[in-house]
Amino acid sequence: MRVSIALATYNGERYLQEQLDSFMRQTRLPDEVVVCDDGSTDDTLNILNSFIGLAPFSVRVYRNAEKLGYSKNFERAINLCSGDVVFLCDQDDVWFPEKLKTVLNIFQSVDRPYVVINDAEITDGGLNPVGLTVLGQIRSTGLSTDSFISGCCTAFRTELRPLIIPIPQARLGHDLWIHQIGIALNKRVLVHQPLQYYRRHGENTSQWFTNRTTRATKFDLMRYYGSGDSHVACTQRLALLSMLSERLAHRWLEVKDSLDEDLELNKVLGVIQREQKAVRRRLALLERNRLLRLLPAWSMLRRGDYRYFSGWMSFVKDLIY
Repeated sequence: MRVSIALATYNGERYLQEQLDSFMRQTRLPDEVVVCDDGSTDDTLNILNSFIGLAPFSVRVYRNAEKLGYSKNFERAINLCSGDVVFLCDQDDVWFPEKLKTVLNIFQSVDRPYVVINDAEITDGGLNPVGLTVLGQIRSTGLSTDSFISGCCTAFRTELRPLIIPIPQARLGHDLWIHQIGIALNKRVLVHQPLQYYRRHGENTSQWFTNRTTRATKFDLMRYYGSGDSHVACTQRLALLSMLSERLAHRWLEVKDSLDEDLELNKVLGVIQREQKAVRRRLALLERNRLLRLLPAWSMLRRGDYRYFSGWMSFVKDLIY
C-alpha cells in the first residue's frame, strides 16, 4: 500500500522541523508527503524547501493563492495525495518511529477498516510528556470512544475520498466529518497504543477540555456540557446527520465497488435515520416546559435515545436546565 502524508502548515516555524524529522525516523517510510501552506509569513516555507532536498521520499509543497482556513487547507492536501492510505498531520506534533507501520498493519488486517485513529501522548510545549494520553482523557471523563476525534491521529483509505470531499461548508472540522463517515460505515478502528506526541503549547487549534495537560474528570464533563446550549447542539447534530445522509446517497455509486460487499446503503442510512429520530425527539422535549419533561425524557432514556448524547448526564440536564 502506498502511503501519503497530508500536512497542513501555517506559520509553523517553531515546531515544524521536529515533525518533519519524525517522518525520516519512521520504520516504514512514507511514499510521499504533500504539504499545503496557507500563506505563512514566517520561515515555514524555507524549512519545507530544505526538507525536500533531504527526504528520501517525494515531498511536494503547495502554497495557497489565498487563505483557505484550517479544514479547507487539509481538504486541498487530501485531494493532492496519490497514496492508498492518507495520514493527516499537524505541523506541531512528533510521530513515534513505529506509527506508519503499526497503522498500516491495521489497515491490512482482516477487519479492513477505512478510518483508523491512534492514541497520542500529551506533552507540554517543550515536548515533555505529562503522563496523560488523549484516549485516556476521554475514558477518565466517561465519554464514549466515538467522541475520540483528532485529525492529527487519523488515517483513512483513499476509497473514501469521494465521500469526504468536498468537506461541507459549515462550522465542521475536517476530522469530525471523516470520522462520522467511518462511524456510519462501522469501519473505524481505534489503536489504543500511543503512536505520537500531542504537543499542547497554548496556540493549538483544538481547545477541547480533554486535550489539556491536566487530568480531565467526570466533573469537567458535567461542567462542559452543563454550560452548553442543548438546543443548539441538537440542531447542529441534526444538520450534520442530514449532510452525511445526503453525501452517502449521492456518492454511493462512486465508492460502492471499492467498499466491502456487506456494506449496504439502506442499512447505513437506517442507522443514521434512527439517530436523527432520537435527536428530533430530544429537540421536541426541549421545547416543553421543564415541569412537563419528566415522562417523555424517561421514555427516551428507556428507548436508548440518550446513548446518542451523553447518557444519563444529558437526561439529567434536560430535566434541570
